[in-house]
Amino acid sequence: MNTLTMLLIIWFTFISSTFSIKLLPDVKKIEVNTPKTLEISVNNLVEYIIYYRQLSARNPYRIKVSSKNADPQNPVLVVVRQEKDVISWELPLHVTTSKNQDKYYHVTSRTMCHNNMNVINTLSFRSFMEKSFHQDFTIGISSSCNINSTVSIETIEEENFFVKDGENVTLTVSPSQSRYFFYKFSSQDSDTLTIELNSNDDACLIVSIQDSTCPVFDLNEDIMFRGKYQTISRKGGLTIKRKDFSEGFFIVFVMKPDNYDCSQELSIYPVTKYYFERNSDATSNVSFVIRSSLGRKQYVTSTIVTMSGILFFYLVALVLIVAFRKYGSMKNINAAKEVISLDEDVVDDTLPRSTMDIVYVLEKPDLNVKVLTKYPLKDKIRSFNYLWHIISIAIFYSIPVVQLVIAYQRMLNYTGDEDLCYYNFLCAHPLFSFSDFNHIFSNIGYIFMGILFLFATFHRQQVLPFRFEVGIPVHYGLFYSMGIALIIEGLLSACYHMCPSQSNYQFDTSFMYVMAVLCMITLYQNRHPDLNASAYGTFSVLGFGIFLATMGILNGSLTIWIIFFIGYTSLCFYISFKIYFLSFVIQGLYKFRDDLSKNGFGRETFSPIKKTRFLSLITINIINIGMLGIGLILYSKGKTDFGTFLLGLLMANAIVHALFYTTMKIIHNERICIEAIVYGVLGILSWIAATIFFLDAATLWTVTPAESRQWNQECILMNYYDKHDVWHLLSAPALYFTFMFLMCIDDDIIDKRQDNIPVF
Repeated sequence: MNTLTMLLIIWFTFISSTFSIKLLPDVKKIEVNTPKTLEISVNNLVEYIIYYRQLSARNPYRIKVSSKNADPQNPVLVVVRQEKDVISWELPLHVTTSKNQDKYYHVTSRTMCHNNMNVINTLSFRSFMEKSFHQDFTIGISSSCNINSTVSIETIEEENFFVKDGENVTLTVSPSQSRYFFYKFSSQDSDTLTIELNSNDDACLIVSIQDSTCPVFDLNEDIMFRGKYQTISRKGGLTIKRKDFSEGFFIVFVMKPDNYDCSQELSIYPVTKYYFERNSDATSNVSFVIRSSLGRKQYVTSTIVTMSGILFFYLVALVLIVAFRKYGSMKNINAAKEVISLDEDVVDDTLPRSTMDIVYVLEKPDLNVKVLTKYPLKDKIRSFNYLWHIISIAIFYSIPVVQLVIAYQRMLNYTGDEDLCYYNFLCAHPLFSFSDFNHIFSNIGYIFMGILFLFATFHRQQVLPFRFEVGIPVHYGLFYSMGIALIIEGLLSACYHMCPSQSNYQFDTSFMYVMAVLCMITLYQNRHPDLNASAYGTFSVLGFGIFLATMGILNGSLTIWIIFFIGYTSLCFYISFKIYFLSFVIQGLYKFRDDLSKNGFGRETFSPIKKTRFLSLITINIINIGMLGIGLILYSKGKTDFGTFLLGLLMANAIVHALFYTTMKIIHNERICIEAIVYGVLGILSWIAATIFFLDAATLWTVTPAESRQWNQECILMNYYDKHDVWHLLSAPALYFTFMFLMCIDDDIIDKRQDNIPVF
């Protein structure tokens, strides 16, 4: 080598180092014939291409790549090339958390999508389970870092990749090491499959079901781009329809770097907030099993059994109605005697009560029904106002509800985001375009019980028309309203269960509020025909209550509770004044003022004239304030939500009014007739049985979808209905028995003169 050549080399080296001119890296090639672990060092001057040739296996391979000293600013690049696919990632793997924080993982692994998936899709189940495939692929490892990075490469055959029906598979997953498996339908499989998932920790996972084509989306950034998916924590379930994945499907597991997607912080209705990130080496152990679900024959069988049960109930109910008509309290009634119609001028309803009448009502300690039945025709018309109001409300309320939930279901079907709806995924049977048909169909009992009660009301109206002078004035408009409310409750509950979520819970409860209020109004109107609330005022207050319930569901803050506490307490006091002064509140206050000016602050001024009524109102107000306090305590501890509390408050008041009414009948020596006893006992038994199933919830809409799935339970009835379905099926007859009890409770005094029937 001459001097000139040496000088040129020295000059070239100097210029390269001065201007940081990078030379092309040296490519080193390695050929591998069997899976094994390799240790290499890469930098900006050296890269490796590893050829895997003539590998034969039934399962695909998972490539595990790790490096402890890889630089996040100049990462190691991993490129895996197959015959028909290329996947790549960087090391350390960069994952962005939900709080936009950067996390880096130095141990990564990816499963290669099987090169032969197109062949596997055409093979029979038995053939592909016995067949091995040649798999050739290349791994390229490079880096732009000028410091050596030691990289470990391990090739692992995914042994349990092809999952069998009923096989329990356990796997480990982390944010940088996703896993997926494949299930191929066999000829023995039913039209639907159920996948049950369990985890032993609170790690937040996304599970995706994707069709049997490559590539598979198995990263945090892209797993939601294909198929259907859901978040799970400790428990989950998916229902797969064969027609959606005719050849088979991949089940993909990706662990989130934090728990945001599974925590209360994501919830529309937050109770508690807890957010934490996972350590870079955190993993989660998950197990899953795939089982065949119901076939068409089982759907038909369950439907026939359900309808047969409803038909049998109809027969029993009709037998009771006929038997009580012939042998009960109404067997000797003369329906034609003392009947009035709207055309008869028995009394002029246009004349207001005289001052003498008002004074008598206010000062008389014990009143009778005759005194408060001055306007029977107006009362009859007013009762039917409830019917027309509830029909109008039902129409205008139900139409947007149906439209909205159908849009939810379509959105779920289109996006595959199963976090939109809070199903019991371990007992959700799809049919047509509905994801959870059994929870929709189980509401049919409300509709049929409502129709049955309408028939019972119509039959009673024919047997016992509105009568004057004797018995409790029966206002059939209220009973028809209760039957319509029961039917609409079934419709709205079915709509809610199309896609139950935090934003539409009020659909399921709105007409429950209506039924509870109608029960209380019916009981009060029995003894106060002229003084009952109008449909206008009742539904206005109910509308405001439903509005508050919606606000409480969407934003269950302490402010909403304070507003409700003040408003409800004021309403209780106002109604108490109305009840005590028998709707003549102004005149009653004037009388109190006159007594105060006459007797001063003495005992005579403050001693209530109607002592029993006064003590009853004090007791009921204490009970209501106590329930408000209990509700606030339970809410502060995360044990209830505003919507459920409001429903419980109204139902508790209805129960208190029914108990009070029954007790007062006994105190006034009125017997409880056999009809009321039978319907009451049947109602109590039905409510007890239904409540047992209701309290053992399979979903919980106040938390996140992932947390709700921890409550999911398997079916308990005909492998078709879960406990909430049984609640639907039992609470429907319970409501029917309750309404029949209210309609028959005063049959013992059906021929008693109204001036001998006490007011309480």
